[in-house]
Amino acid sequence: MLSESNKKIFFKLMQESSQEEIIWMYGYMYGFLFPEKKCLKKEKKEKKKITLVYGTETGNAKNLAFDIYQKMKKEEFQIRLMSLDQYHLKDLEKEDYFLIIMSTHGEGEPPSSAKSFFDFIHHNKNLSLKNMKYSVLALGDKSYTYFCKAGEDVDKRLYDIGSKRIVSLHKCDVDYEIQAYKWYYEIINFFKKKKCEINTEHINHKIIYGKILNNIILNDQERGSNKEIHHIEIFIQENKDIQYHPGDSIGIFPENPSYEVNRLIKHIKENIVCEEYKDKILNILKKELNILSLSESLLKKYSFLSEKKNISFNQKWKLIDLLIKFPMQKKYSLKDLIKIMEPIKPRLYSISSSPIVHKNVIHITVSRHRFQSNGKTVYGHCSYFLSQLKIGDELSFFIYKNHMFKLPNSDKDIILIGPGTGIAPFRSFLYEREVMKATGKNWLFFGGQYFYTDFLYQTEIQNWKIKGILNRVSLSFSRDQKEKIYVQNKIWENRIEFFSWIKNGAYVYVCGNKIPMSMDVEKTICDIIEKVGKCNSELFIKKMKKEGRYLKDVY
Repeated sequence: MLSESNKKIFFKLMQESSQEEIIWMYGYMYGFLFPEKKCLKKEKKEKKKITLVYGTETGNAKNLAFDIYQKMKKEEFQIRLMSLDQYHLKDLEKEDYFLIIMSTHGEGEPPSSAKSFFDFIHHNKNLSLKNMKYSVLALGDKSYTYFCKAGEDVDKRLYDIGSKRIVSLHKCDVDYEIQAYKWYYEIINFFKKKKCEINTEHINHKIIYGKILNNIILNDQERGSNKEIHHIEIFIQENKDIQYHPGDSIGIFPENPSYEVNRLIKHIKENIVCEEYKDKILNILKKELNILSLSESLLKKYSFLSEKKNISFNQKWKLIDLLIKFPMQKKYSLKDLIKIMEPIKPRLYSISSSPIVHKNVIHITVSRHRFQSNGKTVYGHCSYFLSQLKIGDELSFFIYKNHMFKLPNSDKDIILIGPGTGIAPFRSFLYEREVMKATGKNWLFFGGQYFYTDFLYQTEIQNWKIKGILNRVSLSFSRDQKEKIYVQNKIWENRIEFFSWIKNGAYVYVCGNKIPMSMDVEKTICDIIEKVGKCNSELFIKKMKKEGRYLKDVY
């Protein structure tokens, strides 16, 4: 027990200390009481430490940092957290892994709490951080000219003075949750892929193995659909209950196409010393390294290996094209090339099945992306990989828990806005609401290009309407008439009832393309709040978000 005088000091200290300071004191006391824990094993002693810092003006970066800190502690990371105005700048050169959440203030300035740190790294000419690995998450507002500039400046400066990026800069708009947690996952994945001595094993990220049960194209291409959207069913081989909820996603590491890999291997064997990787080269190039769309960071590193130095950073490069046009110097080997290569990043796809209804099977809805690059038709890496899978093919993935996109209690009304593949999580929602006999009403807004070719899951949606699971269905097919009609037009058309639903507590969910769909939808909802409800739309939407009634999963 403490003496009365010490107890007074203790309680006074606790009352006057910030949460960050209390966390620091807890760590210090634990280390003081149990010093032997530091020396259990040599490996334990040599664990790399992680520091998570934040610079905030309005509190968003702080709240997000605390949330991520708590998640990483649960996963048994050795991590400390602090505000940049409390960070000892001299410690910077001692950091192993340095994670930064940085907001932007005013005309692209760092927040006041980060000003000293910002000036220190930019004006200290003798600063060398070659041993530090880092990543920056930048918060901002796209309506301002200098969107996320403070975060961009920190990211660039740390790279320029020798630090190594472990995850590329992620920039978040006002609705930062989804993008922020994608950054968080990539951080987790980095440590797992690099086999650090940090325990990153967690049920949310356990690799699951499955086989393809079905892979069908939902669009009627014979009748002229411009889209190619696949419904893919994956059977889980372990035959165990899969731990996920409606709104969650699966993360898939795509493999590189065989024809690209074979072409690359042929070139490497003819032009580059590769003895060290002779037996592993196929697996490395097919399953581990990104060879298709190289980052500017990699191009800059490669320029030191190549004979020519005038690589254009303004175009997208495949590795094979880069090696042909800018050959490596003879003194470098495949080992040197692999050192600078970046791993294949996972792609997230919303789960479109229900864990209760579709036991041991997961459904996803995948649009095969097609676009022009350097005058050629190019396909999205992961969507192309998935589109080529045949029945019986094996696939590995992990469950990504999306805590920001969940169903409310079964008695609450929901409005689902999901054109195109945005329908995916809502199919999961509706199966779940049906089997749970939810009493809340359901209203679906869905859209595509043409009714006869692009009405995804048409039979299921119509059956839900007949059964009364869907109380309202509002459809928009943009090219079935001269004037294009989108989901936001249908929302406006039903503005009286739409406002009645949200005024009475309905939850609004938006899923699909961020630009322009989700922005157009939000503008329409704001117009309805202003013109129908005669309310301040900014305050109304802010209140809905605070209550968890306005949720988005946009990309």
